[in-house]
Amino acid sequence: MKNTFIVLVVLLLVVPGCKKDDPPPPIDLGHAYFPTDTGRWIDYAVDTVWRNDLTGVTDSTSYALREKIVNDFTDPEGRPAQRLIRFKQDSASGNWMPKDVWWQVRGTTQAERSEENQRRIKLIFPPRTGQYWNTNALNTEREYELTYLEVDVPWSINGMSFDSTLLVKTTYPNNAVITNTYYERYAKHVGLVYRQVDSTNTQIVNGVVKIRGTWYKQVITGYGQ
Repeated sequence: MKNTFIVLVVLLLVVPGCKKDDPPPPIDLGHAYFPTDTGRWIDYAVDTVWRNDLTGVTDSTSYALREKIVNDFTDPEGRPAQRLIRFKQDSASGNWMPKDVWWQVRGTTQAERSEENQRRIKLIFPPRTGQYWNTNALNTEREYELTYLEVDVPWSINGMSFDSTLLVKTTYPNNAVITNTYYERYAKHVGLVYRQVDSTNTQIVNGVVKIRGTWYKQVITGYGQ
């Protein structure tokens, strides 16, 4: 009986170890970088400058911007989509005034936004450094290639810290005449937290350097739902 008891104990210890391995955890496709929850909003500080030395016009403006996902709908291709309203804050009253109506779609392999009636591929999934895509593949504008410069890195700004962010940049080949800067940073479970888009054209006219360009910066100041 003693030997039988020992055998039973050994079997009880061995059998659980023979069960099939647990299935691997699901792959993180990075969808959390592009939230789709209705009611989600982000506030930004926007600064923009434009300059044209050929006409002598130089100006700038700064304002507060809010982007809010207001409702879900089905796009013409039958996909789940979200409508978002962009508000500009009135400096005198402090009220948020509607500025634009955009829409977005987050699919399995990419995230799209319609900005000023131009569909653009903002992100591709899963995000990996060294990946490239044409943000204008869905519209008629010239090809403009983007890539991931950073993925899943912490980042802080304006007293806010984000555990995981990714940074998108352009691969546009700049030269002495035309320069383009494009950076967009996204935080997990938040969305776009930083955007910088600059474009300059430098010419020498009668021995004098003449610059035409625009400089745009959009930085998160708060968010919620």
